[in-house]
Amino acid sequence: METLNQNKSNKPLRIGLIVLAVLLLLSLIFMIISMVRSGQLEAENESLESDKQILMEEYQNMKTQRDESREETAEIKSQMERMRSDFEEELRSRNAQIAGLRARAHEVIELRKQVEEFKLMQVDFERLQEVHDSLLLDYEKLDDQYKVLTDQMQALQDSVDAVRGLSAYNIYPLTKWERWLWADRYNVSRARRVDQTDITFEIAGTPFAVTGTRTVYLNMLNPQGQVMYPSADTFIKTDTGEAIPYTQKQEIDFSGENVPVRFKVEHPENLEPGTYSIEVFVDGNLIRTKEINLE
Repeated sequence: METLNQNKSNKPLRIGLIVLAVLLLLSLIFMIISMVRSGQLEAENESLESDKQILMEEYQNMKTQRDESREETAEIKSQMERMRSDFEEELRSRNAQIAGLRARAHEVIELRKQVEEFKLMQVDFERLQEVHDSLLLDYEKLDDQYKVLTDQMQALQDSVDAVRGLSAYNIYPLTKWERWLWADRYNVSRARRVDQTDITFEIAGTPFAVTGTRTVYLNMLNPQGQVMYPSADTFIKTDTGEAIPYTQKQEIDFSGENVPVRFKVEHPENLEPGTYSIEVFVDGNLIRTKEINLE
């Protein structure tokens, strides 16, 4: 009985223990299930991390490929831009060449026209050349006639000038020696004895000669051709336009008649042997010369 009572008193305890045991068993099962699930989660987490790493790597690769693709796209765009620029430049060059060829073609057409015109001009030139040769022959004939007429005209002019000009005639230089009364005083032939030269001549002209006051210049030249006792003044030599000095001069009044003229040239120093020249000018025109030989 007592044992039965004890069993009855222990029955709740046993139930509690059974419940506790069930709870513990459930806790253990839950823990086992949790542990199993935790392991699966970790495995899944690791798998996810691995997938994430792979995805990150793929992302980086894709990013790198994207950057490379962008660079390649930029390079392609740059190449396309260069190709477009080169194409446009080539197109402009071709257009310029085409324009040049068109211009050359136009020039060729113009040159052909000019060639045709030149051929026509050549025919005209040959015809004009024949006319020119004929005119040249006529010109040569006329030129020969002109030269003959010019020579005749010059000869006529010279004769007229000669007719209108004056001339000196009977020019006579007389050398004189004043030192010895009993010696030959005139026509002295030794140069060292000549003290004076007395020069006389006549100025004459034709009826066509110009009358009026005329200037007569006398030049006495030594053997070296130099004017003796030159004056400070000069006169213009007509044929050369040269201004030359003179030994002496005189003014005469020519009225158509012969005019006698006399010059006395004193020699203060002894003369040297040789040939002396006497030149007579009227208004710059040389009209007469005379030579004197002294020993």
